[in-house]
Amino acid sequence: MERVDRLAQIVEMAKQGKKVKAKVTLLKRPIVLKIHPEAQILEEKEAYILGAIFEFEVDGQTYKVERFYAMGFPTESFEEELANRNLANALLKEDYERLKEAGIEIEEKYFE
Repeated sequence: MERVDRLAQIVEMAKQGKKVKAKVTLLKRPIVLKIHPEAQILEEKEAYILGAIFEFEVDGQTYKVERFYAMGFPTESFEEELANRNLANALLKEDYERLKEAGIEIEEKYFE
């Protein structure tokens, strides 16, 4: 079976006339970045990723597509956090538009 891990693949299935059911789960996932300022120094920095897991059902098969929209740091200012959230929501909206144009209905959720 073909590996499906991109929205473009799901959009193509819908354009071929397949019925696609969709839902999305938004995530603010904590991560640790390992930074190498110099060859001998290893620094770890806490960060987070704003992402989404899209779940699709096509012809009885379930596919999950994970997307990442923005990265930030717990130490950032309110303005930086807001900018990251706005960026993530704008990119998410573009993905929703791509799905809708292909005839895929999905409840639009956004980062708050």
